[in-house]
Parts: sequence; structure tokens; C-alpha cells
Amino acid sequence: MKQPFIYFLGIQIFVSSCGSEKAEEEKVSVDTVAKVIETPAAKYNKSIEGLAIYKNSEMVEYCLLLPLEEYVENTADEEKAQHSFVHNIKKNNEINVKGLLRANTQISIEDYFKNTYEDAELEGKIIQKKELLKNKNCFYSKGYWNNSINELRYIEICWLRDEDVITYYSAFDIQDTTIWNNRLDAILIVGSGCQ
Repeated sequence: MKQPFIYFLGIQIFVSSCGSEKAEEEKVSVDTVAKVIETPAAKYNKSIEGLAIYKNSEMVEYCLLLPLEEYVENTADEEKAQHSFVHNIKKNNEINVKGLLRANTQISIEDYFKNTYEDAELEGKIIQKKELLKNKNCFYSKGYWNNSINELRYIEICWLRDEDVITYYSAFDIQDTTIWNNRLDAILIVGSGCQ
């Protein structure tokens, strides 16, 4: 009776050690991927969902991912640190990015988040998802305007930095929602800094 028990115990030890090695391998690969994503070379990869780095150096410095092959800049805007882009074909699709200096650096990101969406419905926004990402010092929302429920969707992102605020707004055809959801992930990974 002792022999089968010892044999069974040996198999259990072998199986559990194989499982822990596999779990350790999975942990290493996940950590490795995370480190690769955070490296500057990976941040500036121009093939992420057709996005390329767009850099602003006037007044407020920022670097953001934009689909520059699909959009052209509207150069009529004269405001410093603000840029508007229009889609090459779909003229209702637009992107607006802006850098603003913070008047009060004591306001927390939680307060910015709360105050940004406090009156959103009164303004006509229907927010489908909003999220505060404290580890990235940003928040975003996705949704649509109540007068364009069947046509357009939007994504807006706000990065709260030490001395400034960067906003990113994109309005796009409802058919492009999946593309922009993927782009949002990449934009959030890269952020607004120019490291």
C-alpha cells in the first residue's frame, strides 16, 4: 500500500513542479512584453495601427499618436499648442489636440475627471464609457453626441501633467469605432510625453 502512495506522491510533485515552471515562464513573458512596450523605441513605432508621432513644441510640449496618413492638418488655427486635423475623405471625421498651461496646479486628477463629466449630458454628450487611469495621469471617455447617434462616435483623452493639460479629441464615423478603440489603446500606452 505504501508503494502506490509514494508513486502517486512522486507524480504529484513532478506535475506541480512543471506547472510552476510554466507559470514562471508565463510571468517572465508578460513582464518582458510590458518592458518592451515601455521602451522609447517601442513608443515611437510608427506602425501602431497606422499611427505616427505628432510633436508640438510651441508653448506646451507634447508628442501624441495621430493617424497622419489619413488626416491633414487644418492650418487655419492660429492658437498656440492647438492643432486640428480633418480626414482626407470623411470630412466629418476630425481630431483636435491642445496643450494648456494649468492655472491651478493643486487640483487633483480626480477633481479634473469629476468636473469634466459633471455636465456632459446637459451639453449633449452620451458617455458610453469613461475611465480614470491614475497611473498614467489621464482619463478618457467614449460615446456620441445625442444629435449624431447613428453617424458619429467620439473619443476624448485628457492628460494632467505637472504644469499643463493635454487634450485629445477625435470624432469619427460609427463604422470606424473598432479601429478607434484599438487606436485608443495605443494612444494611452504612448501617452503625451516626448521622452
